Amino acid sequence: MGLTPMETVWLVSYLALWALVLFLGFLLLGTLRMIGLLSWRLEQLQAVTPSRLGRDGLKPGKRAPDFTLPAVAGGETSLHDFAGRKVLLVFVQGGCGPCHRVVPELNKRHRKGGLAVLAVCNGGLEAARQWAADVKAAFPLLAQEQVAVSKRYQVFATPFAFLIDEKGVIASKGIVNNGQHVGYVLAGPQAGVTDEQTTGETHGAEEDGSEASGSPHLPKEVSHV
Repeated sequence: MGLTPMETVWLVSYLALWALVLFLGFLLLGTLRMIGLLSWRLEQLQAVTPSRLGRDGLKPGKRAPDFTLPAVAGGETSLHDFAGRKVLLVFVQGGCGPCHRVVPELNKRHRKGGLAVLAVCNGGLEAARQWAADVKAAFPLLAQEQVAVSKRYQVFATPFAFLIDEKGVIASKGIVNNGQHVGYVLAGPQAGVTDEQTTGETHGAEEDGSEASGSPHLPKEVSHV
């Protein structure tokens, strides 16, 4: 039995309404993602980049400096141990609230496989061991003294991440205060921060006091809480 003209009009109207609802839903999701991305980039401006040059992290396209550091799990680990794999290199330190909160996302990415998650903790091996135990880190954690590796990467905020491609080249970078921020860095250049976007003053909650102690060339680690 066919539909009456009234029923046909009602059905067409009903389908058109659902099509409009779905369209508006997708539009809303896209808008929310854009707002989140813009908010993340604003955080780069407010919290990551100090005023002078060479303090906002190495530029995408640069080769990631190799390093060898003591590992919490024992022995030493080098960046070149992960040659041929994508690496999410994350700088963390004790007493940094966002460093603690982002660990579940880093653990998830590490356990998923494919991507190598590698973290460098400031403060020495014992501090790194304590931090790893406190946050239950499942990924490799290395210890640096006197922000030695941080200086080479020109990064002065934590948690800060670099996505390094299979050829050892930095693909993107940014602060990673939460899982969404990790996703932005992993999305690559289209979402990552460019050097034109990272200009401004650093506003850090905690500093290691290196510059204040009279070492003008020793950088500061800033944890955002």
